[in-house]
Amino acid sequence: MKNKMLRRIWGELSSRLDWLKHHTAWLRAIVGVMYFLLLTILLSSNIFVSTLHIEIGEPSPQLITAPWNRDIEDQVKYERDKEAAARAVQPVYKADEEYLILLTKTIGNAFISLREASTSENDEILSELKKNQLFAGLPEDVLVSLIETLPEELTKSEQVGREIILSRARSLDTGPRTSENVAAFRDRIKAELDQAELTQDAKTLFKVFLDQEVNRPTLIVDEPTTEALRAAARALIKQDSLHYKANQKIIGAGEIVDETIYQVLVAYGLINSHNTWKSVFGIAVIVLIGMGSILAYLFQYKRDIFNSTNRLILLGLVMSMIMAIGRGVIALNLGPDFNTLSGMLIPVAWATMTVAILVGVDVAIMVSVVLGIFVTVLVDPALSTSFSLHSGVVALFGGIVGVYSVSRLSQRSDLARAGIFVSGINILVISGIALTSDMRLAVWVVGVILGIVNGLASSFLTVGALHWFESGFHITSSVRLLEISDPNRPLLKRLLMEAPGTYHHSILVGNLAEAAAEAVGADATLVRVGAMYHDIGKLKRPYFFIENQFTQDNPHDKIAPTLSALIITSHVKDGLELAKEYKLPQQIQDIIAQHHGDSLVSFFYHKAIEESENVPEEAFHYEGPKPQTKEAALVALADTVEAAVRSMKQPTPGRVEGFVRKIIKDKLNDEQLDQSDLTFQDLDRIAMAFVRVLSGIFHSRVEYPEMPSIRGNSNDSIPKRLPGEVLKEDDESSQTEKPLESLEETAAEAKVRQES
Repeated sequence: MKNKMLRRIWGELSSRLDWLKHHTAWLRAIVGVMYFLLLTILLSSNIFVSTLHIEIGEPSPQLITAPWNRDIEDQVKYERDKEAAARAVQPVYKADEEYLILLTKTIGNAFISLREASTSENDEILSELKKNQLFAGLPEDVLVSLIETLPEELTKSEQVGREIILSRARSLDTGPRTSENVAAFRDRIKAELDQAELTQDAKTLFKVFLDQEVNRPTLIVDEPTTEALRAAARALIKQDSLHYKANQKIIGAGEIVDETIYQVLVAYGLINSHNTWKSVFGIAVIVLIGMGSILAYLFQYKRDIFNSTNRLILLGLVMSMIMAIGRGVIALNLGPDFNTLSGMLIPVAWATMTVAILVGVDVAIMVSVVLGIFVTVLVDPALSTSFSLHSGVVALFGGIVGVYSVSRLSQRSDLARAGIFVSGINILVISGIALTSDMRLAVWVVGVILGIVNGLASSFLTVGALHWFESGFHITSSVRLLEISDPNRPLLKRLLMEAPGTYHHSILVGNLAEAAAEAVGADATLVRVGAMYHDIGKLKRPYFFIENQFTQDNPHDKIAPTLSALIITSHVKDGLELAKEYKLPQQIQDIIAQHHGDSLVSFFYHKAIEESENVPEEAFHYEGPKPQTKEAALVALADTVEAAVRSMKQPTPGRVEGFVRKIIKDKLNDEQLDQSDLTFQDLDRIAMAFVRVLSGIFHSRVEYPEMPSIRGNSNDSIPKRLPGEVLKEDDESSQTEKPLESLEETAAEAKVRQES
């Protein structure tokens, strides 16, 4: 019963998985949500490390000891000392110019009114003046006496009194700074007025003015200058550290938690000083933005990767793995003073190098930026310390350098060199941080060591994990291509031994296709390796192909054209079977299947027509498909061009170029290139690349002169012709240039060579 239930559950689960495979949108959505939750949990895991719930001013529920040796900056005392130093700074005062201008204006208006009254014949002038508050406070006899004073005397009294009052009010030594100083200031000025050369009436007027108008300080604090002095005083305060040894008591059970103890607990990560779920929500937003940025970039600029579920899953897996490794690295105890450097050990370059090799360089740069931000959050979710930013900067630059170190991977040793480059940039970045943050020498040395370990570990992890990622996600990297291009691989050794002509033909096709790939921006490594394997199907019947026929006998002369065509076209199917048997990457299998497209084996087709009128053309076509990518199209063109040009009797540069362009044009007219991404501009560049390589293959030779025998015997002279070298004949008739065949005739001969 139990086994039956398990089988039913397994069957239902399998059916669900099959349903997801056919509904990729749901699969991508589910995987995306899973990665989002996983990254959020990893980045916020530090928040949930502690189970202590302690508040300032409350008793501790238990004895708490230091987990490891550490020096903790006493931020509470530091802030307290800074504020005490700032309060000790004496404020700087300046005259309240707005208030003094108002006092000056009041005095001036009063004396203007008095001068006007002294020259007026209006009988009611006295009652008019008493409407002014200042004059209302004067005895009537004093006011009348002032009105009767000459204007010149009034002006002189105004100048003397105003000078005494305003100069003393503006002075930093005599002016009142607080409300308590105002009364004493007035008394002092009144005493000085009594000693001045003023009429008694004028003295009385100025004293009333002082009592009524000077009722607040005339000096105010110069805030910018004072604050600058306070800032300077704060800057002079040095920060003290609290020294804790491993297992030293921080606080005992029942003891009251003060601000200093609370900051120590927070520094050790024993409690979370922030709202937990609020912090988690903030981290989730950061993760969502990071993932969304990568997906938006892929959707906009790398649609093929965006549509590949395998590659999206790989991106999420690599990012999650590096965050999991980072979580473990941060938990390491590096000893006192050095725990803040643990984030610099996170091998982000491993993730970016892996993405660059398996997905693409542009995508890896985007991943570098996002992972740099994630590392910053991982080290310190609250982003309250500088060392989290330092770790993020090291991760960012190390990741970017790792990407460019493997962007042109041509051999496995390049991965080791990439680790050295990453270590180098880590040293430079950490040194820059040390200079800007006043890092101690010992801490810098440890940081440099961690940076070197980071770079080398990134290289080792890339080499070790690359095979598993390739196999698990069915992605062929340039490293894998380099491995299978080794001439000592069993299949290539078989090709060399059993079909040497095909082997050398494949090598030349690879040279042609690689040069063309570099000219049009295709994957040159894939093209070269694909060309090496494109004709492996000829291993089944090597002597039915002309490049492997070393005698005058041609087996096709003894069989029907239809059978010949079947043998010729079947080398594609045979090649695919061998490729699957030897587990060649899918991209290589695609090149094998597509390098002839669905073209016609025209030589045997026309031969069959000559023998019989009722011949179905379909029997003489390759099964296809047509080349689907630039790389497959380049191999197809190089295959045709190499076979055709080799058959030319006089391959001069001009004839070769004309012939190459004609072959490309024929392929285009036959619609063999319709499904590839090649443009007309690409075809022109391909033709020029082919001609450049072929010119190097079919270059002219230098004639070697006849040399005497080393032993002095003329019969043992060195031969005039070296093996494989073409020299001029002695007779004049051979030096007469033969008439040039037409391109059509040469193309026909080349067609026969290529098809058989």
